[in-house]
Amino acid sequence: MKTAATDSPVATAANVITLGRARFTLLTDRLLRLEWAADRVFEDRATLAVVNRALPAVKHTVKTRGQTLTLRTGALELRYTDDGKPFHRDNLAVAFTVAGAAAEWHPGQKDKQNLGATLRTLDCIRGDQREIWAPNKKGAMVPTGKFERVNLGAGFVSRSGWALIDDSRNVLIGGRPEWVQPRPAGERRDWYFFAHGHDYKGALRDAAAVFGRQPLPPRFALGYWWSRYWAYTDREIEELVSQFNRYQVPLDVMVIDMDWHLPGWTGYTWDRRYFPDPAEFLKWLKDNGLKITLNLHPADGVARHEEQFPAMAKAMGLNPKTADKVPFDITDPKYMAAYFKHLHHPDEQRGVDFWWMDWQQGESTAMPGLDTLPWINHLHWKDMEENAERGDQRPLIFSRFGGYGAGRYCVGFSGDTHSVWESLQFQPEFTATAANVLYGYWSHDIGGHMPGKIEPELYLRWIQFGVHSPVLRTHTTKNEAAERRIFAYPEPYATLMMKEIRRRYEMIPYVYTEMRRCHDTAVSLCRPLYYEHPEADDAYRAKNEYYFGDAMLVAPVLTPASTTDNLADVRYWLPEGDWWDTARGTLETGGRWQRRGYLLHEIPTFVRPGAILPGQHCGLRVQGGSYRDLVLTCWPGAAGAYELYEDDGDSRGYLRNDCARIPLAQHQEKNGRRVIEVGPATGRFKGFLAKRSLEVRLPASAPATTVRANGRELPWSQRPAPGCWSYDGDRATVVIQVPEIDVTRGATIDVVTAPAGQAAAVGLQGLLARLAEVAALFTFAGSGHPLHPDERLVFEVAQTGNRLSRWPDSYAREMAALPKNLARLPAVIKAVAKAQAPWDGPETMATRKDYCTRCLAILKRSAE
Repeated sequence: MKTAATDSPVATAANVITLGRARFTLLTDRLLRLEWAADRVFEDRATLAVVNRALPAVKHTVKTRGQTLTLRTGALELRYTDDGKPFHRDNLAVAFTVAGAAAEWHPGQKDKQNLGATLRTLDCIRGDQREIWAPNKKGAMVPTGKFERVNLGAGFVSRSGWALIDDSRNVLIGGRPEWVQPRPAGERRDWYFFAHGHDYKGALRDAAAVFGRQPLPPRFALGYWWSRYWAYTDREIEELVSQFNRYQVPLDVMVIDMDWHLPGWTGYTWDRRYFPDPAEFLKWLKDNGLKITLNLHPADGVARHEEQFPAMAKAMGLNPKTADKVPFDITDPKYMAAYFKHLHHPDEQRGVDFWWMDWQQGESTAMPGLDTLPWINHLHWKDMEENAERGDQRPLIFSRFGGYGAGRYCVGFSGDTHSVWESLQFQPEFTATAANVLYGYWSHDIGGHMPGKIEPELYLRWIQFGVHSPVLRTHTTKNEAAERRIFAYPEPYATLMMKEIRRRYEMIPYVYTEMRRCHDTAVSLCRPLYYEHPEADDAYRAKNEYYFGDAMLVAPVLTPASTTDNLADVRYWLPEGDWWDTARGTLETGGRWQRRGYLLHEIPTFVRPGAILPGQHCGLRVQGGSYRDLVLTCWPGAAGAYELYEDDGDSRGYLRNDCARIPLAQHQEKNGRRVIEVGPATGRFKGFLAKRSLEVRLPASAPATTVRANGRELPWSQRPAPGCWSYDGDRATVVIQVPEIDVTRGATIDVVTAPAGQAAAVGLQGLLARLAEVAALFTFAGSGHPLHPDERLVFEVAQTGNRLSRWPDSYAREMAALPKNLARLPAVIKAVAKAQAPWDGPETMATRKDYCTRCLAILKRSAE
């Protein structure tokens, strides 16, 4: 069961120390394997969790005095006395340090500060509460209507400074060919002890070396997945794809739920009533650039109504004429070989890219200790790796969490949640905490599953979280009111949701780079704040926040907006130092909790001064190879750097280092000059492009005075145009478009802005967004009859950004006038609220007052 060419379950001999019934293996200087066997027979085979123990020799000393052993590395000291009993408090101790203080662990000690792992599934969970099921009078399990808080279990990291993983009951994998094998009889212990203190990243790195690295998924998995539990016909799916294309909404993965096959949980035969010509239908999807996954529930085996039944029966030595069923048996190598050959490979040849194992197989099998879920995940992954017809394509499965080691297989399906705010509120913490057990690829039912209907604002906020999560997949159950097509929602929600999905596609170069780092470093894309700030108490309290890669911190909106000011309040904590709020363009001071209000289109994401975020121009499908149209967003305030990663996006070449890396850097000078450098790139792969277009965005910036690309001065254009620079006044952003650069030779963008005007650009984006909201509301407060001589001042102020885009040389004048006009605005709105046109009745007056009151409330908060 090798996950890398050098992996082996047999430990390096120099790292193994045995005394009597105990064996200790130094996996690293801070990670120990602790074994005890009554029969003195120790285990060198892999398990479903552990794949590699052949790690480099660890420098250590061993002293044995009688039946007592003392083992020391540079980071810990283990003391053990062989008294003939399994490990207990009095015969085993490990001493180490936590945050500079001495600590000691003994068996039986409870890890009350473990930082958690993840769950097998979120099925039947509402928020962080699991619905309790119990048997009814007939013995059937039914929901009781009662709930209990979920327990995320134990991960590899703990604030106590140690973590213990018990692998004693996990089944073994060995033999030729490799297959699951039960543990030998007799009393034994098989533990993995982490003594990393608060070096959480070090613990994860060591865990990945033993439990397996998280793979890099194919790039298409970062795109948008459409999924709905619905009995679609082929024509309905084709029309759905056409709708996505007409609305120019990107889409990459078509998830077809269980009604693709004949009725029943388990099925492998296409239902021709819905899909008369499956092969042609799958070809149509492939021709439209889509990847395909089909739902599976294999537990019921293969019944005689299945088209594949004769072949399966013969493979299992049964008579197809007399047998009623081929029972599912995941412990039988012969059955599983036929399972893939006859039930899956034919559809893969037609175009199915991967499979959705939707569980239903239970948690036990004929083999003691074998759980179906992790084993079926492993077998599907291995089949994809070894299927010669797939060539060098990366494997991909879609299934629930199968315990320690499950991160070797992506993507995770988190199950059927309730479509309520509480579910959204739990998912950021749940997703980030899964990093503690190397499970970095959760895919949630964006919008929830039950009962299906969802209010537009909640759906928008859920999509915004999905954009900043590993996999963006909307889903719901069979419910007539359960709409998930974003373009079918009322405005402004439809437009905003479409923009969010396009935003996700623009972010893919950053997300994909960070996923490669996840493979290399064992630190998942979404990870808790305490990884970076282990001694800050607030980093543990900020459970709804997470780092999204190395450069971004996200605090998603998890509550509805106020009807008073149209803003959703978010309380967040930022670590020490300065942070740009990318939604509002403000510079925030960290080291404290803050509360801010966000409009519907705003997502609280934060970056450090000098951050460079790579992106691309959005297309309708994720493309492999190099990013043809690079976009760099460069935040001001400091020098910064980033390294963009590229590969072909589909093959396992990344494991052989078939990739390219493009250094990105910027620095600023006191005279308002900023220099952005791209390349030169190192490395190559199939599909690498040296020449691309480049767009550079400089947010929170005053307009440029001069812009040069590779020494050539670029002219200004009122609207963005290749070979020109422009100014987006509403976002206070300089936009530079270079038609072609050669990343192998490098490119330099030189921008000069007036230093005196830079301070006014900070926060301008958020202010103008709120003024636009005020103008939209104030429209409904108006009348056909003038109510105040300055009533259109609202629109004049709200149009500031538009004027700046058209005449950036008016920046100084506009910035001088804006605060004066803002000071006048409340009095104008108050006067309009009290005014009355000749035809106004009490109802009109009340409505006007309500709109004006909301306008004033937004203005009051616009200075945040």
